[in-house]
Amino acid sequence: MAIDTTRFERIRQAAGSRSESDVFAFAQEHEGGVGGLLDEVFGNMPDVFRADRAKGQQADFQYVIKTPDGPHEYFVRIHDGVCESGRGQVESPQLTTTVELPTFLRLVTGRINGMQAFLRGKVKLSGNTLYAAKFEHWFERPS
Repeated sequence: MAIDTTRFERIRQAAGSRSESDVFAFAQEHEGGVGGLLDEVFGNMPDVFRADRAKGQQADFQYVIKTPDGPHEYFVRIHDGVCESGRGQVESPQLTTTVELPTFLRLVTGRINGMQAFLRGKVKLSGNTLYAAKFEHWFERPS
């Protein structure tokens, strides 16, 4: 399945040019609300996964996306050249990322650099933090 670059660009524009409260409002207006938006983002991850860059790698990632309505938990699992993602938790993630929704959207759309966001305290990582750099390398952002 191909990425709808028009929808990606709408998310990228909303994440980059609005205040945090405006980004939350954008997400709530999305079909299915915040959960629907996050389902779309995580649902597209297998489509932008670069198996050639993750050859021989196995890793489970946990995301805790903080919103005014409470946290939303998602996972990304890389194994045998395949990427799986969705709602829920993985048992023993190599890396858990906790982040506010606006920052998360800015990260996945390339509006901010992951390392800068981490150093500014906008992203909290627990587990093996070396996987954060690997993760970014394993995925291609739509252009």
